[in-house]
Amino acid sequence: MARLLPILLATVVALIASTVVADDDRTPGCGKDVSSTAIGKTQKVSITSSGNNRTFMVHLPQDYDSDEDYPVILGFHGAPGVGLHFEADTMFSMPRWGNGKIFVYPDALGGVWAGMPGNATTPLEKDLEFMSDLLDYLRNNYCVDNEKIYATGISNGGGFLNRIACDPTVGRNFAAFAPDAGAFTGFQPNGNATCNPYKTPIPIISFHGTNDTTISYYGRNDSIPTPSIPYWLQGWVERNKCTNMTEETYNKTATHYSWTCDGVEGAFQHYKVEGMGHVWPSTEETFSQLISGGQPTVVNANQLILDFFGRWEVEDRGVSGGGETTAATTTTAGPTSTETGGPAATTAAGGGSAAGRVEVGMWSFGVAVLVGLMAWV
Repeated sequence: MARLLPILLATVVALIASTVVADDDRTPGCGKDVSSTAIGKTQKVSITSSGNNRTFMVHLPQDYDSDEDYPVILGFHGAPGVGLHFEADTMFSMPRWGNGKIFVYPDALGGVWAGMPGNATTPLEKDLEFMSDLLDYLRNNYCVDNEKIYATGISNGGGFLNRIACDPTVGRNFAAFAPDAGAFTGFQPNGNATCNPYKTPIPIISFHGTNDTTISYYGRNDSIPTPSIPYWLQGWVERNKCTNMTEETYNKTATHYSWTCDGVEGAFQHYKVEGMGHVWPSTEETFSQLISGGQPTVVNANQLILDFFGRWEVEDRGVSGGGETTAATTTTAGPTSTETGGPAATTAAGGGSAAGRVEVGMWSFGVAVLVGLMAWV
């Protein structure tokens, strides 16, 4: 018995330590009661960040259980706009996409994210601080899987999540990124943007149409200067230490490029969609396609993004920054090319969303959503 005592003590200590570690991995919001009226709905949240009232929409899945941790996906709208525009356009909150995940749709101050010349009303550091404060709120109020936090966005929103990916402090909270029609202002030749990602590779999947007349695939050199998409891609190829590019074509209308980066296959990917304008890529008609006169595409961004996100978890996770969170819920190897049918398919439909404290259906945003989408940058 005397010989067994040290072993028993060591076992007890190990069990206690493992319990502590497990508890430390759980966010403070785990186990916290959530109103049944919030589950399966989208609700508006207000917090104070950098002295400003900042808002965002939170959609909890229909299967939300406060004792289970959930991946979080942030969706960033274009300019000018609000989070509801992105929710309506992508339909990410519908059960076929949203079950098992918490979707969050932040609102930019003045409808424009930092980095847009002449239009943004908020300095980059304040929008980045908002991201830190928003993540703190989510962790304190919901059961969040800290290893599975992601970001996607369109246009100005896609450009802003690129800024997040380039920030070594805020960016380390995210496992992967997915910009569409990204307005990567500041990253054009002779641009003043800096990029210091916290690790390599940073997993990114991106989409852009060759007929985008708002943020041209081939770059802009006017009041909203943006790089050509090949130039932007090359920047990340170098940062991510990518080699061994492969190329695959679908129905002669979409080309998928994929790189092995720092030894990680498929860590950096891009879809070039022939004939697509400044829209969200979908095999079903979206609001942005409807407004622009565009058509459904062979690319289903929702499925591709969710599949891509499912491959990645945060490494060496950092704690988000401080700030007030008083809240009220109101070049590469030669390509190999093949041709196949299509990169993603769709499944069953359904779901709903809410504006502020008033819960409404996904299709009752009406004119407000359509007008907002018409002006996206």
